[in-house]
Amino acid sequence: MIEVIVFYIHVVFFVYVFTRNFVEESLQSAILSTIFVVIIFSVGWTLSAFIIAAIIPPEGLSKILTRAAFSLGLLSILEFIFYKFFYSKKLVPKPV
Repeated sequence: MIEVIVFYIHVVFFVYVFTRNFVEESLQSAILSTIFVVIIFSVGWTLSAFIIAAIIPPEGLSKILTRAAFSLGLLSILEFIFYKFFYSKKLVPKPV
């Protein structure tokens, strides 16, 4: 269940990144930014799963607290910190 919630939050963030870049810049920038976020998510999940595998047993701590839940939680925390700095610039209006 935790995994579904984290995936949903990422989908909402993908839509946010796409629309923000589409409004501020262009369609091409929006597509490239969304692809960038998807790549960061994919690679980050792989690396966080590798780190969590060294700490959490294969069966997890319970049915709800699985390895995947912990790795997605670690990934979300690291992504939040990264994107906080990466997307913290103010909205700049398009030149007319």
